[in-house]
Formats: sequence, structure tokens, C-alpha cells
Amino acid sequence: MEINQHKAIPAIFSTVVLLLVLSPVVENWSKTPKDNFPLSYYPMFSKKREATYTLRYVVGYDEQQRRYHIPYHYIGNGGFNQVRRQIIKQCKNGKSKKLAKKVARRLAKSKEPLYQNLERIEVVKGTYNFEAYFVKGDKTPLQEKVLCTRKISKP
Repeated sequence: MEINQHKAIPAIFSTVVLLLVLSPVVENWSKTPKDNFPLSYYPMFSKKREATYTLRYVVGYDEQQRRYHIPYHYIGNGGFNQVRRQIIKQCKNGKSKKLAKKVARRLAKSKEPLYQNLERIEVVKGTYNFEAYFVKGDKTPLQEKVLCTRKISKP
């Protein structure tokens, strides 16, 4: 059986590309796996996760004590994940009061009606259950600890 040279080249190329894409799978059996971009074995999807997750965030309260989650652009500079890392770093370094002061100042200057009636903010450390949050839609934290409270002074 004679293989057509025009079909052999794409077949060899496809095989090489397929093997290259699949090559990171061997990292799953390594004691010290390495996740290298652009070839990844995707540990973020295959890694065993805890049932709960703890994070730090900022919430605001109006005169009726209704709670509002504060968007990341009031908290720090950069994208969502960058701001999330800034919050973690400041809280772990004991700078939650400094963070709260900055956020309160930004909210005081806000022109958005939703945030103009806030009277105070809290920097909070909360623990959530993954399954309850994402599958059941229960956004109630398992526990929360207020790290700092700051009144919002209108200019």
C-alpha cells in the first residue's frame, strides 16, 4: 500500500501537534509537577479543592443597614484579580484600616446613586461553602469576621 506524499505530511504534522498538546498530561504523575504556559496540564481544574474558601472583601451599609458589596474599582487599581490580591496583602500586613480609609474616600466622591447613600463600610474576612454558593445559590457566608469599620464622610 503506497501512502500519498500529500497526505503523509499533514498526517505527520497532526500527530506531532497532538503529541505536543498531550505531553503535559505526564505532569499529573510527577511528584513536583510543573505547569508551563502555553502547555498546561490545568492543575486549577484537576487539583483537589477544599469544601470552603476564605476571602477578604469590602461591604457597605446604608442608613437602613442594607448591605452592598463594593465593586473592585473602588477598592484598588487594576483588574478584579489584581485588586483581590491587593486586599489580601493589605489585610495580612495589618493595613485594613488604611484600605478602609481609601475605599471610604473613593465612595464619598462617587456619583453612582447606589453608593451615594452608604454611611459606612467594613473590610471583612468571610468563609463560604463552594457547593452552597455555586450550586445552591446560597451566598450566605459560613462565618465572617469584620477586620475594620470606617464611616463615610461626605465632602
